[in-house]
Amino acid sequence: MRALIVEDEPLLIEDLEQCLLEEHFYVDTAESLQEANDLVAGEPYDLVLLDLGLPDGNGLELLKSVNKYYRETAVIIITARGETEDKVKGLELGSDDYLSKPFPIAELRARIHAVLRRKFKISDNHISGGPLEVNLDHMEVQVNDQPLDVTETEYKMLRYLILNKNKTITRISLAEHIWGNRIDDRFSLDFISSHMKNIRKKLSEAGAHNIIETIYGVGYKLTAYEAE
Repeated sequence: MRALIVEDEPLLIEDLEQCLLEEHFYVDTAESLQEANDLVAGEPYDLVLLDLGLPDGNGLELLKSVNKYYRETAVIIITARGETEDKVKGLELGSDDYLSKPFPIAELRARIHAVLRRKFKISDNHISGGPLEVNLDHMEVQVNDQPLDVTETEYKMLRYLILNKNKTITRISLAEHIWGNRIDDRFSLDFISSHMKNIRKKLSEAGAHNIIETIYGVGYKLTAYEAE
């Protein structure tokens, strides 16, 4: 998944980035409110770690942009401010959790897991969409309770689609989920189309017909219907 760190302390940025990379996120960073607003306007992030005391404004302003562009983004406020008023304002504006500096990275990691489980309705690191189930720990996929043989790239694509089930996901977003920002647009998008063809063939053979819809000119949507 994609994460954005909004923080102006270089050493803390390094620690946060390392934590997120270990959790298999693709990570962007912003050290100012303006830079963060620009990134949020252009990228659908799954998680934002948000400092409030930014050099050009209050980080709470970013929550308004997050809600405007992608309401499903999980936001954890990380700040040296301990006032109850800031915490209440953050929660009212849509943040999902709040941590006061300094904090152990292990606690942040636990908070991230808890927030994402609530956001994406993950149970025991399994997430289901109709007859499809993905194990987020062991790179395993099942259809109607039977294992599905997929490649690593196919697994990553299915994982991203099922985490965003019933939402339209662009081909560029899928490519960036797999390769980060290091993508060649034409090659990567053709590669995504080729893998999607293989995924659909495997799903269909396993009895999960038409579970992934093509949104022409945009991308794909995994429809989470109940298995018959």
